[in-house]
Amino acid sequence: MLNLHHFIDTAIRSKMKLGQLLQGLKKLSFSGDEHLSITDLAYHTAQIKPGSCFVAIRGFKKDGHHYVAEAIRRGATAVIIEKDLSVPKGISKILVEDSRDCLARLSAMLFHEPTKNLRLVGITGTNGKTTTAFLIDSIWQAAGLKTGLLSTVAYRVGTEWCEAGRTTPESYDLQKMFQKMVKQGVSDCVMEVTSHALDLKRVIGSHFDGAIFTNLSQDHLDYHKDMESYFACKAKLFRERLVVSEKRSLWAVLNWDDPYGRTLAGGLPAKVWRYSLKEGVEIGLRNLKTHWDGLKMEVATPKGPVSLSSPLIGQFNAYNILAGLAAAMAMELPLDQIAFGIASFKGVPGRLEKISNDKGLHVFVDYAHTPAALENVLHTLRHLNPKRMITVFGCGGDRDRLKRPLMGAAVDRFSDVAILTSDNPRSEEPEAILDEIAAGFRSGKDFERIADRKEAITKALEMAEAGDCILIAGKGHETVQEMQGQKIPFDDRQVAREFLDGI
Repeated sequence: MLNLHHFIDTAIRSKMKLGQLLQGLKKLSFSGDEHLSITDLAYHTAQIKPGSCFVAIRGFKKDGHHYVAEAIRRGATAVIIEKDLSVPKGISKILVEDSRDCLARLSAMLFHEPTKNLRLVGITGTNGKTTTAFLIDSIWQAAGLKTGLLSTVAYRVGTEWCEAGRTTPESYDLQKMFQKMVKQGVSDCVMEVTSHALDLKRVIGSHFDGAIFTNLSQDHLDYHKDMESYFACKAKLFRERLVVSEKRSLWAVLNWDDPYGRTLAGGLPAKVWRYSLKEGVEIGLRNLKTHWDGLKMEVATPKGPVSLSSPLIGQFNAYNILAGLAAAMAMELPLDQIAFGIASFKGVPGRLEKISNDKGLHVFVDYAHTPAALENVLHTLRHLNPKRMITVFGCGGDRDRLKRPLMGAAVDRFSDVAILTSDNPRSEEPEAILDEIAAGFRSGKDFERIADRKEAITKALEMAEAGDCILIAGKGHETVQEMQGQKIPFDDRQVAREFLDGI
């Protein structure tokens, strides 16, 4: 699978005069040549080509302002900065309040504002974004549309796939990818929009047709500090990006069973579609039956009831299906195509992905890495009445520490057997992370601590008996484990399959 920069290197830029590029941009000061031809934008020195304009943005670990001199040595002829730095004679300098905002707006302009020629759907929320995005994409394909998909798992343009370095790409890369979609005849794109992306202004310059809110629960508080700040970032997709969208017939799909979803409904410049596990809203669940092989549901819609079946399991996936159904109806797609798209979707890699075996074991790998997601998955699997519930899980290092005991408490509540292990420890000591998880175990049940993730997975599968359910949670689709600055190849699914095949 290609990396991002090889994937989008065929995009077509507009070669612009600097003054034309900066038109309408809020500037604190300007010095240089407005008639200078700009060949490209760059936010990293490795991207610079002769004639580029370098935009210095502040990252989590590095500040682009420290690399302005290097950018000029590499061929940048203009720089956009927030700090008033001295530059050599002949270099144009633009001082601005917010270089991230500028990067996003200039990138959209450079690539011909591509989202004006795409139907663009954004999905935000804590859990369910990826599955909902893939469901909508499946519905579109059932309708015969050529589609684009930007997700935590991967990016896709038509039939071409690219590994996802981050869920929502940086604004320059995002606009470049949108431009590639337009060039290749893609008509519809669905994307996950994270709270980080909204706060860091990566989707400014993107014109959304519709937006979906799945739910909100504790996550990323290492960054956002509190739930209200976290929600405020999520809400920007609706209260800022939809407000400025130049598309007609805007719509918003909201989870009406989530109090934060209800909060979003007021004052939107869009038609609101509500979905719920109860009737009385636009998309309301009438009946749900779930089993190990999937689910069946009856749903009330403005066009009458519809029967849906899916190989996905669990109530939380019923929510994802309702969100996808609501979005498809907002886009006025026929119910039969919607139902077919939902039924034909087999699932997202690493999202309650079943590991087939002939041992009578129900083995699943899931990305659940928040307390709510983990509790939802465990509740779903418990509801299917396994003989025993065995859970292998950990928590990521250098991330929200407050959720660690909460995740421990969820596993303690729903599992018969729990094995605490490493997720992506990153720069932290694995045993210290396990100490914080273990604080959530208060029932008196025994649990094991095995920091080595392969050993932990193996132990769980060794002790399992026919009829047991084994959940391996936290990493899902990921194929590396991050520890002490290294990314080591590791895939939960591969480890489980190799063990089960070798029994």
